[in-house]
Amino acid sequence: MKPIYVDDYVKEKIFEKLRNEVSWLNREAPRDECFMSYIPLEYTYGKGFTRTYNSLEFNEAVIKIMDRLNSEFGSEYNVCFLNYYKSDKEHLGWHADDSPEMDTTHPIGVVSFGAERFIWVKNKDYKGNIPDEDKYLLGDGSLFIMPAGFQIDNLHKIPKNDKPCGGRISLTFRKFIK
Repeated sequence: MKPIYVDDYVKEKIFEKLRNEVSWLNREAPRDECFMSYIPLEYTYGKGFTRTYNSLEFNEAVIKIMDRLNSEFGSEYNVCFLNYYKSDKEHLGWHADDSPEMDTTHPIGVVSFGAERFIWVKNKDYKGNIPDEDKYLLGDGSLFIMPAGFQIDNLHKIPKNDKPCGGRISLTFRKFIK
């Protein structure tokens, strides 16, 4: 995990800007969502159940962060999926970001703003309790990279928090290929 280098005032401003300016959708998920891209795109997520999203134009703050990641890491991010967790009860279950529209050979970058929350990771075949070394704290302004190919064999989730916390917004940058 590598922090995004911004001070607390800037992080708070970004969180408030995203919370208030993004057209959040709630499609019976335990969080609000938004899909952004340069050009209008359709993205279908899920196996067994599916949700289809039509992209919105990039928000100024999101595109600045994406451009910085692309510049600093030589990545080719071109879409962003945003999640807004309003409280400790909102979460995201076990899944892999392995939709056919996304390039699974490209890393995924997750930038977090707001309350600290954990991301848990595991191999798709693992059935036991998640060890502490596979639980990563996503701090305000942090960057978490899931390496190229990670989605093929692994799952991740944002569990409910074990104590009350404020809101968290995550920006998940990916490379869209279709």
